[in-house]
Amino acid sequence: MIIGIQLMAIIFILIMIYLTFLYYKKSHYSAASLSLWMAVWLGALLLVLFPETLYGIMETLKIERTVDFFVISGFMFFTVLIFYLYNTVKQMQRKMERLVRKIAIDGKKDK
Repeated sequence: MIIGIQLMAIIFILIMIYLTFLYYKKSHYSAASLSLWMAVWLGALLLVLFPETLYGIMETLKIERTVDFFVISGFMFFTVLIFYLYNTVKQMQRKMERLVRKIAIDGKKDK
């Protein structure tokens, strides 16, 4: 039987699958990004639909409730995602600084 929180998670995941596909169709995502995010959403959907598949892992980690496992996993996932995004922003910032310097130096030479 699907309980309330599972139903909310299923609706959320289905909306995210739709949005992922929509952004792919608008060419905001590459095929690789689409594949990665679809794998994430479909994996999450399977885990929400069949939480008993996690019981072995949860028992090993001494986690009592399935929701606790999802919360801990979510924090870990978002920590990794934030770390990745931070590094990406820093790289873009360095590239932009180099580009601005180059444009400023080239602009000064033209005068």
